Amino acid sequence: MSKLKILTAILTTALLAAFVLPVLALTYSPGVATGQYLKYGNFVGIGQGVESFNDYDWLKLQVTDVSGKAVTLFSTSQFKNGTAIAGNGTTSVWNVETGTEDGVPSTQGPIIASNLNQGDPIPPPNTYAVNRTESRTYLGVSRTVNILDASLSTPDYNTTLTYVYDKASGVLLESTTQTITQAEPQPVTTTISYSLIETNIFGSTNPSPSVPELPFTAIGVVVVVVLISTFAALILFKKK
Repeated sequence: MSKLKILTAILTTALLAAFVLPVLALTYSPGVATGQYLKYGNFVGIGQGVESFNDYDWLKLQVTDVSGKAVTLFSTSQFKNGTAIAGNGTTSVWNVETGTEDGVPSTQGPIIASNLNQGDPIPPPNTYAVNRTESRTYLGVSRTVNILDASLSTPDYNTTLTYVYDKASGVLLESTTQTITQAEPQPVTTTISYSLIETNIFGSTNPSPSVPELPFTAIGVVVVVVLISTFAALILFKKK
């Protein structure tokens, strides 16, 4: 192999290392802080068996703790008649890195990792990914959002869902789920939807960086690879 080809190969390897290693450094971290909350409303249930969804007034999720990759959410809710909805006053822990609720894998949670981009996987592993990233307006504020469109099929039913997550914080902004259940004399279609009606997240400083930071070790590897490769190339070039 000629010295020119060797020099080209070395420099190409250095450039690839500089660009590939940051991609491998994708991290999953919460984008919320203790004291922040989300309040959902606009509940709509269409179809047989989901009519009671129209009686929901609101559901509030409050962040009571953030520890590493885990976010603790305290849930309160009530019907329009003032009575509590089942599950009122409960606490759950969501891990945005593993995609679990209280240690159990959950594919459609109220929070995912912050600052994901189109194509990035959403834990649990090998389940879903961000379909697209775009700008939308919520509560009069323009937000960059990550959209998850998914389909679930079994011999008994087919479900399609659309979840819209705030990119900076990772919290769910709205949800629409449609299910077609096989029944006689004809299939039954039901639709459930709700959306954010109040939050204190938009007006606060996002605790996560707007662009995921590379771990120090990854930066160090990139610098070392580039320096060594460049140094080797220069020596080879001088010997030419």
